[in-house]
Amino acid sequence: MKLFHLVIAIALLIAPVVGFAHGTAPHAAHGGVVAETSGDQWVELVVRGDQVAAYVLGEDQKPIPSAQLAGKATVLAGGKREEVTLAPGEANSLTGKLAAPASGKVTAVLQLTIAGKEVTVRFAVG
Repeated sequence: MKLFHLVIAIALLIAPVVGFAHGTAPHAAHGGVVAETSGDQWVELVVRGDQVAAYVLGEDQKPIPSAQLAGKATVLAGGKREEVTLAPGEANSLTGKLAAPASGKVTAVLQLTIAGKEVTVRFAVG
């Protein structure tokens, strides 16, 4: 029983360290919301009107060139679900267009290919 308590105590002590292993999220440079992908990259999602943009940073928080990016966004806004193909934009961005301007709370799931690896990231905006 003492071994069990020791294992639990060690797990509780290192848990906070594991939670912060990837550092602090970068600043949202474009006015969006930043989240970490399943592959340890950072993505800033910006939804303005009918425009969707995703800005991608590596684990080191340096921009990943848009030539290495592809993906799609599944966006839920105003009770409507829409899939948007994201095309490479300027610098480290992917962009797409919704059928109608988004309003209210927006939830999005991005499925991205970054340098040949598939990752997923979820957002709740607003």
